[in-house]
Amino acid sequence: MVQKILIIDDNVAVRENTSELLELAGYETITSSDGKQGLQMMRTNKPDLILCDISMPVLDGFGVLQALQNIPGAATIPFIFLTSKAEMSDMRKAMDLGADDYLTKPYTGDSLLKIVSARIKKSTLLKKAMEESHEFKEPSVLPNEQDNYLTLLENKPIKKIRKKGFVYSEGDSANSLYFLKCGKLKIYKSNESGKDYIIDLLMEGDFFGYTALLEDSVHKESVMAIETSEVVMVPKQDFLHYLNGDNNLSIKFIKLLSKNLIVAEDKLIKLAYNSARKRVAEALLFVAGKFMTDDKHEITFELNRENLSSLAGISPESVSRHLTDFKDEGLLESNGGTIKICDIKKLEKIKN
Repeated sequence: MVQKILIIDDNVAVRENTSELLELAGYETITSSDGKQGLQMMRTNKPDLILCDISMPVLDGFGVLQALQNIPGAATIPFIFLTSKAEMSDMRKAMDLGADDYLTKPYTGDSLLKIVSARIKKSTLLKKAMEESHEFKEPSVLPNEQDNYLTLLENKPIKKIRKKGFVYSEGDSANSLYFLKCGKLKIYKSNESGKDYIIDLLMEGDFFGYTALLEDSVHKESVMAIETSEVVMVPKQDFLHYLNGDNNLSIKFIKLLSKNLIVAEDKLIKLAYNSARKRVAEALLFVAGKFMTDDKHEITFELNRENLSSLAGISPESVSRHLTDFKDEGLLESNGGTIKICDIKKLEKIKN
């Protein structure tokens, strides 16, 4: 199936050259000279990706991106800004609004095709994962899937990990698939100076350690207990045996891998373009999402300043300053390592 790309740019030369390059690469293109017309064309042509200039008459690129959020099905279309070097200061705002990527003018055909191909592949992968997720919710599939997990975990050794104890460290051999039976763990990487960055938090019912098994490599991250936890260990040969013989189980781990990739790319963009204040808010929201209950107005969890620092990618001192600001603004309360988010909606709306 040929992918369709919408190009919105008031510069005729840029618009035509970009269209020609993409069509030579096998894409179908539609073009518009301003944002308002571009939105109309988007409604009637349903593109697979949108390339949009920032500075345009009638409706600029920011206006186009904001309008897309209110159009059913349009918010998931990959959106790439075309920007001049003079507009690079606007890219933080662009990413905060939800842009997927950007290209700086003048750009080469190679860079254009690489970024377009990467974004379309990511979008396709996400759509496939969502479709498979809906399939798993059908009653005829779910019981079998649960039975497979029970079989996979049955009679496997359970390891107790004390707080701050390691399940494994970066560089360790991958010999088992792990399942968190109870407790909380953090997955993190360390740089050469020993500074940590938390990749994810694991809760009861999460699988982990499968990436290294599927790649047949050593672990590229460390896993430490935030509180005393119990981990079920499935030997590598058992995991691969079940994986090769069960399509549903294979799809499950493909979905987990694709989700991890999408989350990692999203975090990289936020680290690159978000302010320290916004990054602390995002870290709090990330943790809150793990502890979310039916009451979405107030969420309480335990996480110390160092772990929040590792999540946000900024110093513990900076985290403390912003937590104090949030307390003064009535967004949260804290007592020792316990944090209570009082207004999650306001926290979500914090700007750079």
